[in-house]
Amino acid sequence: MRCGNECWRAAGRPVSESRLDDWLTQAPDGVLLLSSDPKRTPEVSDNPVMIGELLREFPDYTWQVAIADLEQSEAIGDRFGVFRFPATLVFTGGNYRGVLNGIHPWAELINLMRGLVEPQQERAS
Repeated sequence: MRCGNECWRAAGRPVSESRLDDWLTQAPDGVLLLSSDPKRTPEVSDNPVMIGELLREFPDYTWQVAIADLEQSEAIGDRFGVFRFPATLVFTGGNYRGVLNGIHPWAELINLMRGLVEPQQERAS
């Protein structure tokens, strides 16, 4: 399993806007969880678990996971034009692929992620 406990240890260390480029150098295939206020969006606490499960559906990447606190989430969101939180920024090969905004049902989440990462994969069909 590529995204096991090591991913969640990395998620325990917040990434700031000023350190984001350094993190991407070390984790070219990564997702960055941008937070929202859990008082306004209580389901945000489920986001790390759902993203962890989601990444297992895409094993061709060496995923790393990081998280930004509320203040840093806004700064990073500004940089990438993200204004709806919670959000998950997706990077492959060190390049920004897109964002997953909000909370989604499982099947929809897989389809949204597939649209971000599969153009980079060779399809065997």
